[in-house]
Amino acid sequence: MSVLDEKTSYWIRSIVAGGFAGGVAKTAVAPLDRVKILFQTHNQDYIRFIGSWRGIPGALGEIFRNEGFFGLYRGHSLTLARAVPHAAIGYTVYEASRRLVIKSPEQDTALRRMITGSMAGVSALPFTYPFEVIRVRMALQTKLLPPDQRSVWYAIGSIYKEQTALPFRFLHFYRGFAVSLLGTIPYRGGIFMVWETLKSQSRQRLSPEFIEQNRHRLNLTIGAIAGASSQIATYPLEVIRRYQQASGRTHAAHFVTFRETVSTIWKSGGWRGFYAGLGVGLIKQVPMHSISLAAWQAAKRVLDI
Repeated sequence: MSVLDEKTSYWIRSIVAGGFAGGVAKTAVAPLDRVKILFQTHNQDYIRFIGSWRGIPGALGEIFRNEGFFGLYRGHSLTLARAVPHAAIGYTVYEASRRLVIKSPEQDTALRRMITGSMAGVSALPFTYPFEVIRVRMALQTKLLPPDQRSVWYAIGSIYKEQTALPFRFLHFYRGFAVSLLGTIPYRGGIFMVWETLKSQSRQRLSPEFIEQNRHRLNLTIGAIAGASSQIATYPLEVIRRYQQASGRTHAAHFVTFRETVSTIWKSGGWRGFYAGLGVGLIKQVPMHSISLAAWQAAKRVLDI
């Protein structure tokens, strides 16, 4: 095999490993993801569950009673349409950026790890963001809406037809993009920084035999810590982004600005409003990143990357 063929094979395998990890992780936590979106956007049908320790199981039960099992996975096809290419691009760019930014052990610093993680997150965002906006709108479609308003095509059509001051209708599918971009940089950067730092510490403090015997457990644990710490640090930006993504349902004629969104959230719930759904967010994000990073490592081993 020529050098070119080897490189092509490497990147194809890297893309497959990343896409596999993203799909597995998102499928595992899809019901929690829907509950989180309903909480973050203060959906009127589920607002009574916010702030209670019984809120998460209560909301899950309500969705199941009203919409059945598949209601827990409403919009999941769009989640996969976004998550698989997002993870495939993100993990592949991460590998490439590490080679570019970290060329020696001396350069393997926390800052450079964060930079490479941020590059991975930002690179995929423009291509997959519209799927995220559509998915959020679908997640907000509850049983109380008429049947003809509970479909992916209705969500796409309603977003496209919104009357705003934006010059192009396709920009409707990028509601909250600036906030998402702002949040992705520290969020993804933080995940990979913590991931690489803890992996490095484990190699220094644990024996090779222990690491080999407990590889999957270590990857799951480190991934969980990385996901939790980054989620807590950047969560207010995610709440703002979700609110803007959903704003077309109630403010179709007006593109809600960052300042207006912050003001609305503050008036409705004070500082706690910026952490609405954090509990379900952590319950969802911790296993998601744990599974995603562990599945990525497992896929890399299987595909000999």
